[in-house]
This record gives sequence, structure tokens and C-alpha cells, in this order.
Amino acid sequence: MLKLVFKKLFSNGFTLIEVMVALFVLVSGVAVLLQVFPLGFSVEKSNQYRTQAVFLAQEKIESLLANSYNDIAVGDFVEQALPSPLTFFTRRTKVSYVNSDLQTIAFDWGLKKIEVVVSWSPAIALAKKEVQVITLATK
Repeated sequence: MLKLVFKKLFSNGFTLIEVMVALFVLVSGVAVLLQVFPLGFSVEKSNQYRTQAVFLAQEKIESLLANSYNDIAVGDFVEQALPSPLTFFTRRTKVSYVNSDLQTIAFDWGLKKIEVVVSWSPAIALAKKEVQVITLATK
């Protein structure tokens, strides 16, 4: 009797419900895979911008340290227009006198703190992103 029931159920092929369930599982799997690619691209682009920002900050610090201690001007400087294709980056350089405890002071003790902040606005994020690099220059 049981053999006859199984033979009757499976002899006609797939039912419409089985086909619909199989299609649902297939479409769900494809939809999940398609969401992975934009996320991966977004993370890769974010890392690319961060790397470029670190290079821009390092470039500014190296150009300042190539000068003598007395030629490094104290103050706050903002570069709005960086060369193409880096036009969406903003670079801010702040040079200040500090003491041995790295506290900002008004006079020269022979130690300057150089702080470079590179910021940018990513296309998909709402908040600005930034990279900060700090170093010291001595007499």
C-alpha cells in the first residue's frame, strides 16, 4: 500500500509548489550574492580614499621636515584646492610650539608639533572622513 502511494506521488514529476519553492531558494541566493558586490566595492573605494589621504598627509609632513627648524612657520594653514585628481580632499596643517609634555605653549622651546589633517566627503557616507598625522620637529 505504501509503495503504491509513493509511486503515485512521484510518478508525475515535480508539482507547481516544488518548482516555486526551488525558484524562491534560487532567487534568494542570487539576491544575497548581488548585495555582496556593491558592499565590497564601497569598502574598496573607502580604503582607496583613506590611503590617498595618508599619502597626502605624509607628503606635507615630509615637505615641512625638509626645511630647517626655523623655516617651519607656526600657524594654521588650509589648502582647499589640491591638484587634480585629488580635488575632493582638503588638507589642513597646524604647526604650534609645544613643551616637553607636548602641551601647546606661546613661545619657542625648541620643539614644534606638526599636525596634518586630510579630510574628504565620500559619495555614499553622510559625514566627512579624515586622517590625522602628527609629528614633532626639533632644533
